[in-house]
Amino acid sequence: MRNNEMPHAPVGPAVNKDEEALARPFVKCLLRLIRTQDSFGLWEGNSDAELLAEFIITKEQQCATPLIGDPDSDALWRLDMFYTAVALAIE
Repeated sequence: MRNNEMPHAPVGPAVNKDEEALARPFVKCLLRLIRTQDSFGLWEGNSDAELLAEFIITKEQQCATPLIGDPDSDALWRLDMFYTAVALAIE
């Protein structure tokens, strides 16, 4: 392959990895927990992927987070939701 050529996209049936991941029982449980916390309906129009975006951080975001200090209340809430979903999955 020459330097200026772009590789071809894979041929075959496309699998939507996001939809596959969102169909997992643990993720469904986590989404239910998040949506039950929305008492004012602020997240009603958001997709499941948009709600879970807050739970995923990039390597750059992780490096920018200070090691010393108190985490913000949103981070603590996300941890609480995640571990509650873990406990429900174990139960």
